[in-house]
Amino acid sequence: MYYYYDILLNFQDSINLYNFYEWEENDNLDYIKKIPLYRITTTDLQNLFKYKVKFSQKLIEEIKNKTILKNSSKTLKNTFLVSDTKDALALELDDEGVVISRSKLLLADEINLNEVMFTMKESKIEYEKISKFKNIQNIRQIEEIKKLINCEINTLYESKNISKLKYLYYEWFNTLNDNFEEIYKIMKKSLKNSFDDNQKRVYDLIKKSYYKVI
Repeated sequence: MYYYYDILLNFQDSINLYNFYEWEENDNLDYIKKIPLYRITTTDLQNLFKYKVKFSQKLIEEIKNKTILKNSSKTLKNTFLVSDTKDALALELDDEGVVISRSKLLLADEINLNEVMFTMKESKIEYEKISKFKNIQNIRQIEEIKKLINCEINTLYESKNISKLKYLYYEWFNTLNDNFEEIYKIMKKSLKNSFDDNQKRVYDLIKKSYYKVI
């Protein structure tokens, strides 16, 4: 079995997958001393990016407790790295072989890892597709902004806070509208559009509205 050494990983749940420039200080980062490594086909790697999958018990037995944390004797039970010499991904499985979390790599680690892969033989890993991940086009911070706006307008709508919803609508679209139901529907629909300065302005207003005034 091949291994890679001294790497930093940021395991999120199986749905979310963040590039290194989206990592945040409060993320639970793992400093890895040693982790199993497989070279796989580009098709297989793309499937692991696009689909939630279940791996074979054979693979689980190969990788079990083989990942060692840095400056510790502790291990991560079912984790490993894969690469096709162009891109890379870290995976964590449950005992049934289902992917429960994934991590991208820091840029330097990814470059070094992909260079190493050229000296390795390709492995055939057995897995089955369970479901396709939703295509998340926005970076992490934008997704969080959209979630907050969506939560706020839902709350205002359910509590019948007409004045505040109308105010946010005016700041968003620079137009007046007295139709409460229409305002709500337009704002919900507009959140599905590409992120823009208007959404950012509404986000800032929502945040400020919850500041304590002394």
